[in-house]
Amino acid sequence: MALTTVVAFLVLVGYGFVRSGLDGLKGGSAVAAHGRSVDGVVVAKDKVIGPQGSRFKRIEVRFTTAAGTSYQLWEGGDADVGDTIRVHYEPGRPETASTHSVTSNRVMYGILALAGLALVILMPLLVLRLGREGLRDIRRAVRRRSAVG
Repeated sequence: MALTTVVAFLVLVGYGFVRSGLDGLKGGSAVAAHGRSVDGVVVAKDKVIGPQGSRFKRIEVRFTTAAGTSYQLWEGGDADVGDTIRVHYEPGRPETASTHSVTSNRVMYGILALAGLALVILMPLLVLRLGREGLRDIRRAVRRRSAVG
């Protein structure tokens, strides 16, 4: 029962990865097709402590769209405060802003979608295999008992 719960959870996580990856790929395509690039300025830096003590750097970047509206975003990066950095976004959707290239974002979202697909497909197959092996073990035990009795 616990294994089934864990597998179901991993399948749901995998589904979330697939959706996020596909949404990211769609957004990346929109940025590539209709996107704008503007210069932004790094206004803050931060070091984040991740799992098992790993550390990674984030930067906060302020940029102004062609329409004249100012936005800020946090993203992984190693620039210094005051540095100018290129920001790419889809017009009318500043939440799509990224300091990473469209290609880089596509690769990362593609990997996320593939990892999710692997979870969605492989986890149920694992349960089926373990279930089949369990049934085989039960049948062997029954045969042994009937041969002895």
